[in-house]
Amino acid sequence: MDRKFTVRDLIVTGVFSALLLFCAMIGGGIFAVMPTLTFFYPIGASVFAGPVFMLYLSKVPKRGALVITGIILCTFGTLTGMHWGMNFGYLIACILAAVLAGMGHFENKVLNVITYVLYSMGSMGTYLVFFFRRDDWVSFMLKKGTEKEYIDKMNSVAGPKVMLIMIFGTIIVASLSGLLGLRLMKKQFEKAGIAA
Repeated sequence: MDRKFTVRDLIVTGVFSALLLFCAMIGGGIFAVMPTLTFFYPIGASVFAGPVFMLYLSKVPKRGALVITGIILCTFGTLTGMHWGMNFGYLIACILAAVLAGMGHFENKVLNVITYVLYSMGSMGTYLVFFFRRDDWVSFMLKKGTEKEYIDKMNSVAGPKVMLIMIFGTIIVASLSGLLGLRLMKKQFEKAGIAA
């Protein structure tokens, strides 16, 4: 495996970063707009991106690619006013995912699924701040323009049970989506010549 990053690698990384963001928005967006369901955004965000993520790992099997994805997601989130917990959650998760996938040279299927689960947990950053530093989270979001009514509705359902459902639901759904991605890699992407 050539470790040097090429211009092509950068372009492919940008395209896949955009696709991963799009998949997260499609799957998780319906939860994010509803304050009583917003905690399940990470679950929804992980539904569709597994196949894209697995194809990404096969196209750019280099640690730097996932780190760049983390930087792109963090920057995009910051520019669009997302809570810093989500932005840095994605950045940290992508860095850790890059290390983990690299340990298996981006070819170990089990590590690649775990890598996707770890990546999917990045969006939990904002919700973990909410659960463990609620006053700081509320203050930050009110300054960013989030309506108090939205936050009050979040508070009405927030509890340990919701946090556990968010964490374990994301692990389960991301694992299934990652496994689907591996299956598609073998049955469809490789036959079509999209993946090696």
